[in-house]
Amino acid sequence: MVDGIFAFSPEPLPPDIEPIHELTTITGDAMYGVGQLSDLDRWLDSPEVILSPLIHREAVDSSNIETTTRLTLSDIYRREAGEEPGQTATERADIAEAQNYVEAIMTGIAALQDGASLDRTLLCRLHEILLRGARGERYNPGEFRDDLVGIDEPGTPLSEARFVPAPPASIPYALGSLLQYIRSGPTYAPLIDLALIHYQFETIHPFEDGNGRLGRLLVMLTLYEWELLPGPYLYPSSYFNANRDAYLAKLLAVSRDGAWTEWVSFFIDAIATQGREAYTVARDLLALRDQYREAYQGQGVVIRELIDFVIEQPYLTEPQAVDALDRSQPAVNQAIRRLWDDEILRETTGQQRNRRFEAPAVLDIVEPYNP
Repeated sequence: MVDGIFAFSPEPLPPDIEPIHELTTITGDAMYGVGQLSDLDRWLDSPEVILSPLIHREAVDSSNIETTTRLTLSDIYRREAGEEPGQTATERADIAEAQNYVEAIMTGIAALQDGASLDRTLLCRLHEILLRGARGERYNPGEFRDDLVGIDEPGTPLSEARFVPAPPASIPYALGSLLQYIRSGPTYAPLIDLALIHYQFETIHPFEDGNGRLGRLLVMLTLYEWELLPGPYLYPSSYFNANRDAYLAKLLAVSRDGAWTEWVSFFIDAIATQGREAYTVARDLLALRDQYREAYQGQGVVIRELIDFVIEQPYLTEPQAVDALDRSQPAVNQAIRRLWDDEILRETTGQQRNRRFEAPAVLDIVEPYNP
């Protein structure tokens, strides 16, 4: 109790969960999906070609859980190409935050690859990236909150909020305990533990803003830390976004009623569903790339490299492509013109200068997964 308001502090992990047949079955299905994604990395010659669309997909869906703006993959790609998509200041801020999420994913995975620990320092660094240059800057990026917060509709008084997370004084200990639990490895089956970890982080709610996005990013980092996936191939936010009400209700039910089994089942179903979806998207993107490579076989290394870049970055400018390919401007522009003439690329501005291009077939593979 803080100033007459009850704030919920979760018990340290792990809880006592009674094993049931349903959990065993769905955990096996989900691990199969994770295993398929892990196998992708073993025979991909350029994993980043597939990872970029998947990372952008996760950024869109994670942001859409938090915002009123319905973002699309094109919104982020267009902003990366130098445009300012969005009709209002709110929409532009939401798009900026989604782009921050892309950077946070890449920074987190790179840090772990370089030997960093999944600790408080890294989480605070990622939180700072998530809130940088957007509305979240007023919420003390990278710093734990120093006051109570309520989880409810905007404007609801704290005394009437349906849930008040852990009091500020308990945050350092609670988060430290959680991170140690992650570093020590799973107690139950890994995906069951991952469900426990996601719940625990969201219930501690260590920051004033951005906890949902950072908590979902923590899922991806833990999958990598535990060597279940070799990179951020899985985007769980798509499932949580499509089932937003159930997602929030089941998290709350654990705190109120101890409904662990229902939450774990929901979470593991999310992993299984998104594992299958990510695998399908990845295979479809690779099939499209192979189709393009075959069509332009023997026509030079620049157009082959451009094809890979188009799969990785399906909304692009000529300077972006020149920089990414590290080839001469005339050679890259000639390759872009060839793909444009063949309708693999579509010019979006109608201008003679500062042209921008998109790859409709690439976007069609990913965008339909928007809920």
